[in-house]
Amino acid sequence: MTRVLWLAAIAGVLVVNLGCRTNCNRPFFHRKDEAPKSTFVPPPPPAPLLTQPAPIQQSGGFPVLPPGAITNPPPGANVVPPAGPPSISKSEPERNATLWQPSETKEPALRPESSRDVPPRIQLYAPEAIDKESPPAEKKTALGAFPAIPQFALAKANVYAGLRPPLEGLDWLQANGVQTVVQVRLFGEDDSADRKQVEKRNMRYIPFEVSPVALTKEKTDEFIKLVRDGAQPGIFVYDQDGSLAGAMWYLHLRLGESLDDDASQLRAVPLGLQMNRAGQHREMWLAAQKLLSENSR
Repeated sequence: MTRVLWLAAIAGVLVVNLGCRTNCNRPFFHRKDEAPKSTFVPPPPPAPLLTQPAPIQQSGGFPVLPPGAITNPPPGANVVPPAGPPSISKSEPERNATLWQPSETKEPALRPESSRDVPPRIQLYAPEAIDKESPPAEKKTALGAFPAIPQFALAKANVYAGLRPPLEGLDWLQANGVQTVVQVRLFGEDDSADRKQVEKRNMRYIPFEVSPVALTKEKTDEFIKLVRDGAQPGIFVYDQDGSLAGAMWYLHLRLGESLDDDASQLRAVPLGLQMNRAGQHREMWLAAQKLLSENSR
């Protein structure tokens, strides 16, 4: 009996083993096991954005930052700026100037002509007229060239002034129709040489004697009459250094032409008036002011 039980047990084990080889992969009693549940693992936190999101690119383009984009990198971040779009030209792309670099000293580009073995071109222009200082005898007036007379000036139409004229100056006066020559001098001065040369050229010589102490209203009226009478044919008035004639011209403008003081001084200065010069110039100026003061009363 015991042997039968052992044999039955062994047979049962064999049967179970044989059936497991063919049906172990099948669910027992057709029971479907539930799928294992997945465990939720939270994703890692997103990395900080170093630049703004790139805009939508056109077909065939490259991602670039929009104009005026502002990046906000965290402190200490090593940000590398994005490269621009590739250039279609064959020239070498420009270097990024993210860091300051000292400027490179470059030699100036040589002109194309410098590499040629030819002399430089020379541009010629028309010659310019040079206004050189001409001698008094070559300067022009209404009557022609100025004479060689020191401080020669035109007082008014047909009335001339200056210093003692040389012989060629007398010749010019004669050639230009001057008929009267007046010498303003001190009382008692010898005028024989001047008279001889003037009369030799068929001009009328008139001496006019005056001094600072003898400057009167009558002398002024006499001078004014000489100028008016000689203006029609032409008259020339001169003295030795301008001290006597300059003051007389000033009085002629004040009393003979009724000009004010400023206008009379302005017009009398080219005719010999020098108010601030010492000596006889200053003495005649003070005498003329005294005469005008007395005449205005």
